[in-house]
Amino acid sequence: MPFAKKLVGGQEITPGPVEPGQIPEPTEIACIEVTKIYDACSQRLCLDNIPSITFVPTGTNPVFSECNNITVTLVTPPGFVITPITDRPGFARVEATFLVSYDIIINYPDGTTQTLPANTTTFTKDIVLYVPNSEIAIMKYEAVAECLYGKVNVGTTTTVDVILGIWIVIKSAVDVQLLIPAYGFCPTPPSCEEFPSNVCDEFMQRPFPSFDPPQLS
Repeated sequence: MPFAKKLVGGQEITPGPVEPGQIPEPTEIACIEVTKIYDACSQRLCLDNIPSITFVPTGTNPVFSECNNITVTLVTPPGFVITPITDRPGFARVEATFLVSYDIIINYPDGTTQTLPANTTTFTKDIVLYVPNSEIAIMKYEAVAECLYGKVNVGTTTTVDVILGIWIVIKSAVDVQLLIPAYGFCPTPPSCEEFPSNVCDEFMQRPFPSFDPPQLS
């Protein structure tokens, strides 16, 4: 559903992409409180040294299927440890440990599956970021993980090996007040679209079909 439009200087504006030169003159200078990102870095990691996981099979000839429910969380305490670098004003050493949690799915030839839940591993980051004030800095992170490889090893004990891939972005930020050009408050949004509560409601909202057969073009 599109945003509501607002008329500014004879031009309708709405949040979204704009063409160059199509932005009207601001109507005010606003002071807003925002979390400003001062520095950020990204990295990908391949966790290929995770210890083998021992399990008791529920059938014969187990085969690795997939990992799911993968999450990456910051280990707290200590959380992010920020140490200013004395010979680089504004910069700091940032250290953190992250916990990766994941389930492993094992398949069997008879069509059954076995879930090995809540497996965990950790990785650490030791990086340098611009952190203008370590006392009020807000450290943020975003991470996405996936299972790159898995294999079941059958022997005296049965184990499974996995390799995980991690993409992570770490940011240093501070809550600040900024002056920005603005167009006043946003207009009242359009009415909400009601989710159809039954099949008749859904049917009544569908477009009317054409009764004419298609012709050869």
